[in-house]
Amino acid sequence: MDQPDLYFEYYPDLYPGRKGSMVPFSFRVIHAELPQYTGKHQEALNRLYHVLGVCNKIMNNLESGLSEFGTSIELTSENRKASIELWKSREVRVLYCIGNCLLSIKDFNRAASVYESLCQKDSGNRGNLMSAIGRIFLQLGDLKSAQTLFQRVEELNKEEPTTVDKAKVYMNKGFLSLAENQYSEAHQHFEEALKCQPDHFIAINNIAVCLLYMGRLKEALTRMESMVQSNPEMYLDEALLFNLCTLYELESSKSGYKKQLLLGMVNKHKGDGFNVSCLKMM
Repeated sequence: MDQPDLYFEYYPDLYPGRKGSMVPFSFRVIHAELPQYTGKHQEALNRLYHVLGVCNKIMNNLESGLSEFGTSIELTSENRKASIELWKSREVRVLYCIGNCLLSIKDFNRAASVYESLCQKDSGNRGNLMSAIGRIFLQLGDLKSAQTLFQRVEELNKEEPTTVDKAKVYMNKGFLSLAENQYSEAHQHFEEALKCQPDHFIAINNIAVCLLYMGRLKEALTRMESMVQSNPEMYLDEALLFNLCTLYELESSKSGYKKQLLLGMVNKHKGDGFNVSCLKMM
């Protein structure tokens, strides 16, 4: 990505006076992320941290009165401010990629640290970030820290909360109850979240999980099946179908027919990139 022939300076006749890389920033991010999808998470992290370092270097140059490349240049205050904001947004984007990569390898402590830094850099999304950090703490078994964060999220949304904000609070309460093995209480919280957001398929998925642990397998199956059939384009999700197929296996030893029906729906509504292993047909 940094070969000389990928820079404008390599073609002075075509781009006289122009500097910088010809590779779009989004393409660099994709190039950095790709290795994690082939199991090379450390390589992806190395690339992402390299891109993050470039972002920080450019922001330091701009805040020091220099150009992006570290040279002296006259910029209007509006242009300099716009450039700094652009690179700050790119920094935030890369940090989200790093946090997601760390989560995929279950490095929960480092992922939580990245998301905590994002709470300052992306303050408009603080509620979602704090909820995510709280759920990471649940994965680590730190219920007290998770509860503290969930309470802070609820306090953030006390004044004129939207339906999305209310759903977020109920989902957090539901996850906390699940971690405490309070399935009936968790079920109630997820139902409240669903009332706020009727298309919240994660809430329905968790309702089905709660119903299963409460010994209501048939009801869990009915909820999930009706959701998938109501809007296949939206609800044919790999994680959701994996849980549905697990319920089929618990219901009967003859679950193959229903899985075949699901496969037909996937063929009709999803592309070739859909991971059919979630249907557990082998």
